[in-house]
Amino acid sequence: DDARGRVAFYVAGTVALVGFVAALAVLDAERDAPDASITTFGDALWWTITTISTVGYGDRYPVTAEGRVVAGALMVAGIALLGVVTASIASWFVESVRANDRETERVEAQLAQVLAELQAVRARLDARDARDRDLQAAEPR
Repeated sequence: DDARGRVAFYVAGTVALVGFVAALAVLDAERDAPDASITTFGDALWWTITTISTVGYGDRYPVTAEGRVVAGALMVAGIALLGVVTASIASWFVESVRANDRETERVEAQLAQVLAELQAVRARLDARDARDRDLQAAEPR
């Protein structure tokens, strides 16, 4: 579905942009803080990926208030991302089931038509068989 593809594209773009901005923000807040574990852009990207994916290894974490605010926003974004992905998959399944139901209904209608035609042919054959039996019974021997 074209709409589903557009949604996936926009979600992926938004997540990438939010992740990049969050990495920059947390790096700015954390890099000079004492006991900070996020001191390079690589650390910040890794932390962003693990946080937004809701994995959260715990090897990198913010220690400043600003960093924790960014973390909270990123956690909400990760949950929203999972919700969009789950909703898209559910939508695809429902659409597939509906398409299968429509196809099943179409096939059942065709089968009913074939059955009706077969019953009509059977009735004609039974009538012909009965007529042939009557003719044979009426023939002198």
